[in-house]
Amino acid sequence: MIEKLLSRLAISAAALLPLAHLTSLGMMEVLGFLLFVTSAALFSLEWLAAPSAAIGRLRTGAAGPIFGYTLFSLLSIGLMLEQTDHQLDALRELKWVLYFFALMYFFHRYFTEAWERYIPALSVAVMLMGIFTLCQFLYGWEWPRSQSVLAPWGSYFRVTGFFNQPQSIAGNLGMAVFFLLGIGLAGFSAHPQSAERASPFLVASVALGSLGVLLTLTRAAWVGLAVTLVVALARVNKKWGVIALLGMVLLVISSLYSGSIFGDRLSSDIVVNTKSIEVRLELWAANWQMFLSQPYLGVGPGQNLFQLGEVYAQAAVEHGVIDRAHNNVLEHLAAMGIFVASLYLIVSGYFLWAAYCLSSRLNTDAFTRAIGAGSLLAQIYFHILGLVDSNFFDQEVKNSIVWFWALTAAMYIRARNDGAAESANEV
Repeated sequence: MIEKLLSRLAISAAALLPLAHLTSLGMMEVLGFLLFVTSAALFSLEWLAAPSAAIGRLRTGAAGPIFGYTLFSLLSIGLMLEQTDHQLDALRELKWVLYFFALMYFFHRYFTEAWERYIPALSVAVMLMGIFTLCQFLYGWEWPRSQSVLAPWGSYFRVTGFFNQPQSIAGNLGMAVFFLLGIGLAGFSAHPQSAERASPFLVASVALGSLGVLLTLTRAAWVGLAVTLVVALARVNKKWGVIALLGMVLLVISSLYSGSIFGDRLSSDIVVNTKSIEVRLELWAANWQMFLSQPYLGVGPGQNLFQLGEVYAQAAVEHGVIDRAHNNVLEHLAAMGIFVASLYLIVSGYFLWAAYCLSSRLNTDAFTRAIGAGSLLAQIYFHILGLVDSNFFDQEVKNSIVWFWALTAAMYIRARNDGAAESANEV
């Protein structure tokens, strides 16, 4: 009875996560905590009855690197941070590790029940958010916020959705779009003749979600959309990828001379104003200097922000903007050192490889391949944005990428176990 109640709570929380990932950090935290608690309780109950089965759901190749990441992060927190409030803030940043294992366990055990609700919910959420961002772009909607955070751009506004900055909604909405697109294209690749039966709902969700990402006027997100779309189409048909690439090049060239708001935004760094590029170069140089000064444990999580002023003073920079490193690897290097940064790359690479294997290499069913393809595209998009933004340190975006990592890990374990069982049966 208790197990049934816990499973229903977990499945209900998972079904609401698509809306949370696109709208509210608070809802993400509440639902994430509920999933963590229920998954931990379900794991404990299963472990008491069948320890090997419970442990088997958590045996991922990423466990070692994740534990290493956690260990060296704790060392950096303990040795490099002196103030208690800074230590507590840094410890809260590590809660993603607990959520990852809880989500992985949940996806492994309740995959079918969860996905019956999740994919339709995600499609609806993406579609609605696309419509909302269009209204926000045109009319400056702030509901339900009482205080404006929108940045005007001419007669329009850079959309933020329900978040406080465009990069957050661009990251989460883009990952959701490519997850759905990957599922759709995987189905088409397996059965090209069924293209006419493609869900209009899915097509509308991808189209409106992509529009929402464009309306953030975030150039990194535009690049991410373009590159990931080319990769997605090339996986189905190489000619499609080439055509898409040529189309993107022509679209960029025409936009620069179109006089549209998109052309103005694109040319603001290419032709008119180089301030954004210069600011990033200053941030990259400063964080690299901090890494060189403390290469093993970094200057401490979050402390690279506080030390920027000192580094700028020594370098006599022009702009001196205090901000994140605008690169995930550099952020890890400066804040926590070479070991944590290397382990972050290993973890990220593992999940990219696992998603690729699910979509192409393993002998899996069509739906599993579709999930793998969607996760792969979502991760590619995330990492492209992470080249010019510290999006892993944006809590809204971090929650979403950890979700994709947990899903990928669970599906990879299931696929490997199914393959091993099939081989044993053949023998």
